[in-house]
Amino acid sequence: MAGLNGLLGIARDALMAQAYGLGVTSQNVSNANTPGYARRQALLETWGTRPPAQGSVHIAGTRRVVDRIVDRRLNEAVGFAFSSSERNEALERIESLFLDAGGTGLGSSVQALFSSFTALSASPADMTVRGQVLAGADELARRVRQTADGILSAQQDMLGKARTVAGEVTDLAAKIASLNKEIAAAEATGEPALDLRDQQESLARELSQRIDVSSFYDKSGAMVILSAGVALVEGSHAARLSVTTTATGGMAVTVQRSGGAEVDVTSKLEGGTLAGLKQARDVDAAAALEKLDQLAYDLATAVNQQFEAGYGLDGQTGRVLFTVTAPPGTAAALSLSAVMNGHPERVAAASSVTSIPGGSDNAVALAQLANAAICTGGTRTPAEAYSDLAGHVATTKAAAGRDAEVRGAMQDQINSMRESVSGVSLDEEMVSLSTFQRAYEAAGKILQTVDQLLAELISKV
Repeated sequence: MAGLNGLLGIARDALMAQAYGLGVTSQNVSNANTPGYARRQALLETWGTRPPAQGSVHIAGTRRVVDRIVDRRLNEAVGFAFSSSERNEALERIESLFLDAGGTGLGSSVQALFSSFTALSASPADMTVRGQVLAGADELARRVRQTADGILSAQQDMLGKARTVAGEVTDLAAKIASLNKEIAAAEATGEPALDLRDQQESLARELSQRIDVSSFYDKSGAMVILSAGVALVEGSHAARLSVTTTATGGMAVTVQRSGGAEVDVTSKLEGGTLAGLKQARDVDAAAALEKLDQLAYDLATAVNQQFEAGYGLDGQTGRVLFTVTAPPGTAAALSLSAVMNGHPERVAAASSVTSIPGGSDNAVALAQLANAAICTGGTRTPAEAYSDLAGHVATTKAAAGRDAEVRGAMQDQINSMRESVSGVSLDEEMVSLSTFQRAYEAAGKILQTVDQLLAELISKV
């Protein structure tokens, strides 16, 4: 058992340990609302049989209270949530191009063209009606081009944003690598670099918002960041992320380590803003543009074939109403035929020269195309084909919206799990504060008691 001198040492160690615990608790309280902060825990141990103060308390340090598995799951959930959200936002722009209720869709223009053919069949010699046919065709071509341009512009903006995000990924990776170096230098002195590790974990989470990553610590304690099986951060070295386009115009994402060759990781992207942008640009928007090209080609080709068989008021035949090219790029290039622009007398309403000017057989045939299966391989009418296109875009957007909601809820759930482990609970900290305070007061009482005993002993010697 310890003598009076030993008791003084025990009381001294107790005072220091409880004060240390109070300091850690105070740090937790002060950072209760600090983003990325992981709760600290004071590590107190007994000295065991250390003479002369056996059973005294020893300050072993401070640790961050974290669950690596939960943190990894959170980074993964964050990546999927940001990917889904980015895709959903991008598809909102695509969907807006096909909203007929808002006056931005093509449905009214398609209907107007065939309505003008119907009016032509009733008044084939009326120059005003003939002009309306040209105006309707020109308006349809213009709306088709506008829609195609809107999709192409959205794709270009997505590519630009992806390149910006790639630069942010490169910067974040460099900061994490720099922190690896700082942490190693700090911990070499024997002090834990807990604040620096908090910063590093926060940066890793920011990184997961942009690209799917997995992180772990190597034997030296340095954080390693992997993405698509390629190291973005290893020790004090960080890779560079780049976004380019392929020969076919698709988005390509590559990782290049210092002095190494570029590695294409495009096909392995699953989470993060980059994955959402790639899905929206190269899959969703590309599918909408492909369907629009096919609709424009089928409709314009069928109208041209029938129009070509008719005769204008000048007795000429063989003219076409639209200038049309084969897909891809049909929609972006569709236009009113140059030979028809400004020449309503050339509108082919009659089916023969002898029926001019009152003949309207060809105008009737053109109007009947509205209900003919001339689109999608001869299986859908123009209205049905456009409805399919608009419905496809709306369905894709709705599915993306639902996915974003689900992914967001999963992120919130896992974040709550992390907070339950690493977050600061003020109620718990108040309990700890009271515990350390009472222990400190008790240690002080021991010190006071031993002091009185020593004074009494000295007075009697």
